[in-house]
Amino acid sequence: MTLDRATLARSFDAWAGEYDRYRPGYPDELFETIRTRLRLPARPLVVDLGAGTGRASLAMASLGWRVTAVEPGKPMLDQLRASAANNGLIVSTVQASAEETGVAPASADLATAAQSFHWFDKDAALTEMARIVRPGGGIALFWNVRDAERSPFVADYHGLLEKWFGEADAGHRLQAGRGTEREETRAALERHAGFGDVELVTMEHDVMTTATAFIGMAFTASYIRSLPAEDQDRFRIELGGALGRHGHTGDEPFVLPYRVDLWIARRHGS
Repeated sequence: MTLDRATLARSFDAWAGEYDRYRPGYPDELFETIRTRLRLPARPLVVDLGAGTGRASLAMASLGWRVTAVEPGKPMLDQLRASAANNGLIVSTVQASAEETGVAPASADLATAAQSFHWFDKDAALTEMARIVRPGGGIALFWNVRDAERSPFVADYHGLLEKWFGEADAGHRLQAGRGTEREETRAALERHAGFGDVELVTMEHDVMTTATAFIGMAFTASYIRSLPAEDQDRFRIELGGALGRHGHTGDEPFVLPYRVDLWIARRHGS
């Protein structure tokens, strides 16, 4: 199966509500690490690119950070705005791409991309980040990646993805132990003249889930939702079987281990 990344990048709009419900958030340790490693002010001005439904934007806003969420998809932004209002948080929003945000130059202390940098034109997005981040500010690119080394079920799930999708882009960047996205991200950061002090930081992140919620999360993936309906049904049955083999059924909670990959870099200048 051949999956066109450019075509799939905007497909999440069709299931924005499910994306918001099932995708995991991020540990508090992540944002404290970003703040301290990049020596940010107490209430930094942040531009969150490819913000989606706002998992990272809302978390940063809850810390008192002043956040502008940039997202091309209106359904995603609508979900973000509703969540912000429901939680009494203030998040500015811009409907735009990561490559052309329309944000004022040198206006941010930090630009972030949470679970999204792989969808961007990397060089163009980094050029835009260099434009909008003040000299001496920084960028943080981060992903939750499933950790098969700490979960036999996750290892089986990755095997199921291999069976169905082979070497196609079946979320390999979200699987700990796969190096492709790490290598591409490092290369993009190191070749860009606007940034230096490139660093990869990792941390463990355990999330409580259930079999029902995991299936819901799996079906927020573009490569699964792009399958024909009958194949989606078959995949759902096989995934349910894999969960059951590890004792995960219904709404009984279990731990899903992630590793957070965090790339940070500093904007040249002072």
